[in-house]
Amino acid sequence: MQFLLLAVVTMTAIIAGTNWIAEDVAEDEAVAEARNTTVVLANSVALPAMDRRLLRAQAGAIDRFRDLTEQGLLIDNPETVRINVWLADGTLVFSDLGALSGAPFELSSDHRRVLREGGTGYAVADEDDPENAGTNFDEQLVRVYTPLVVDDQPVLFEAYFSLDRIEQRREEILAPFRWITIGSLAGLLVIVTPILWLLTRRLTRAGEERERLLVHAADASDAERRRIARDLHDGVVQDIAGTTFSVTALSRDPAVPEPARQTLDGAGDSLRDSLRALRSLLAEIHPPDLHADGLEPALNDLVAPAANAGIQASVDVSGIEGASDASVALVWRVAQEAVRNALRHSDATTVAVTVHSVDSRLRLEVVDDGVGFDPAVSGPDRYGLKGLRSLVKDIGGEIDVISAPGAGTTVRMEVAQQ
Repeated sequence: MQFLLLAVVTMTAIIAGTNWIAEDVAEDEAVAEARNTTVVLANSVALPAMDRRLLRAQAGAIDRFRDLTEQGLLIDNPETVRINVWLADGTLVFSDLGALSGAPFELSSDHRRVLREGGTGYAVADEDDPENAGTNFDEQLVRVYTPLVVDDQPVLFEAYFSLDRIEQRREEILAPFRWITIGSLAGLLVIVTPILWLLTRRLTRAGEERERLLVHAADASDAERRRIARDLHDGVVQDIAGTTFSVTALSRDPAVPEPARQTLDGAGDSLRDSLRALRSLLAEIHPPDLHADGLEPALNDLVAPAANAGIQASVDVSGIEGASDASVALVWRVAQEAVRNALRHSDATTVAVTVHSVDSRLRLEVVDDGVGFDPAVSGPDRYGLKGLRSLVKDIGGEIDVISAPGAGTTVRMEVAQQ
């Protein structure tokens, strides 16, 4: 349905644009016909009836010109409303309104231009112009004029046309093109819409498949992390814990000599340190309770190694009750990568991890005061975050890394809470 709607909107816009262009073209063509009609009437009807006596505005010559041309200029051409013949000095030597014949007027600049350069001129008739006194303006008129030469003297032949008739002619010219345009676009709509729908459907399916593969990869990664964490917990961690208890018990046996007891105490301390490191590693590989209530403890386990590195770390989680497990898992993954980079590469003294709810979205911020870096320059420590960008984007989240040399680093991520 949305493709059909888009196609209809597009077709409407194209039709409107095409119609607007076609109207201008049709109007130009209608005016061009009026210009051509004026030139034909001037040369085939008016010019043969002109002579020197007409140019001198002699009464008999004017009457004779009217008798010779009235049929051809006005009666046989219903588009023609009025006729004027001008001299270069502005004298109206002939007008179909007899009272104006022989009267002097001021030629317009365009009249003079056409007399000088040739061609045709076009202007809307103004009823306030003195040469239009007595003209019937029940409908708007346009004036079209072209030059002639009579006995080596330039004159200007001018015909008045009804603007309504020109508009009518424009519509007659435009109508076939309008239907051709609509028909062509309608046919194009019928042909293209199914193709667009099919292509878009394929793209949608490809996007859905890509998202499914990403989710599957993330799920597979989680499953592998759980397996590794379980194997370590049930195997190596339990073995080290048992060994630690045995060594500690042995060091407390009164029968053990002092030098051996000191050695056993050192070994017990080393085993306990290794056990804590392994438990932190297990939490990093896969927290046991990765949901809204368990996110804060998981993040605390995540930043626990900071103390051994001399870094002051803090975790602040609030307002995430009811957040989905998928959103919490994504927050934890991004936090894990950001904290890991901060502890390993930033030379920071403080790392702050905050998770809050903002407008039904979870916002994670991991801020350190370390050496920072230029985000435009790739580095091996940024590959993990780059790999998460696609996953965050596909889930509808946003992730941004803000940093500069010497200014620390802020990793900010937002994702829907549900």
